[in-house]
Amino acid sequence: MGVQPERQEGEGGCAVKKRKVAADVTMDLDILDCPVCFHPLRPPIFQCTIGHTICSSCHDKLLDKCHLCSLPTVYNRCHMVEHVVEAIKVACSNGNHGCTARMTYYQREDHEKGCPHAPCYCPLIDCGFSGPTPTLLHHFSSEHEWHSTKVSYKKAFTIHVQVGSAALMGEDGHMFVINMVMEPLGGVISICCAQPHITGSKFKCKLTLSHTETSYSQATEFLVRSSNMHGGLPKDIVPLIVPKLLLSDTLASATAKVCVVLGLTLTRQ
Repeated sequence: MGVQPERQEGEGGCAVKKRKVAADVTMDLDILDCPVCFHPLRPPIFQCTIGHTICSSCHDKLLDKCHLCSLPTVYNRCHMVEHVVEAIKVACSNGNHGCTARMTYYQREDHEKGCPHAPCYCPLIDCGFSGPTPTLLHHFSSEHEWHSTKVSYKKAFTIHVQVGSAALMGEDGHMFVINMVMEPLGGVISICCAQPHITGSKFKCKLTLSHTETSYSQATEFLVRSSNMHGGLPKDIVPLIVPKLLLSDTLASATAKVCVVLGLTLTRQ
């Protein structure tokens, strides 16, 4: 079923145009891209004497020659295409995650950069799950048996970190992933904030480690890196390295569970 035209007669028997509703329309959205820079067309839109359209940015660079037909030309505004561009509404690509917004094609990229329904990803290489933070937290606990801990900001607390990952849930709904892997030098601990949009850091983290038997202590403070974890946990994270000497007892057995007790404080910037 295509566009359903509706007409009614006005005074004097003249036809009066009513709004037409599109029931089902399929369209290749590439036609709404500028053929020169391939960015979405947005008003003002110009056309050459043959009818080829370009965006305003490319118009300023190609004043007297068409990029497509290579003929000398005088560009004019193409109001019809502008009306089409403004009339066509597209859905956000995060519709499967709950976004119901519809906008013009050229506005979609800007919308999706800040869409609150944009997903984060499971960082495990063999898992392709993605979803909003609450859904992701449930996935971590049900599918991968990650432990999760609720935390309050600006309050130090003690956490047991094992090889692998765990989730920390902030009081405002932000989720953090803390991870430890074993390297030749010892246990490498890192933490990142799960955010669908990569922005500047909103949190500061302080990690402290102390070992009573050896009187060893270590502390580090850093800005928490934000990541949607697509492709795994980010590599450019400030780590805390637990010396192998402090883990020697647990490493004596191949089945021993390596565990580190940390003091951790998260502060919102």
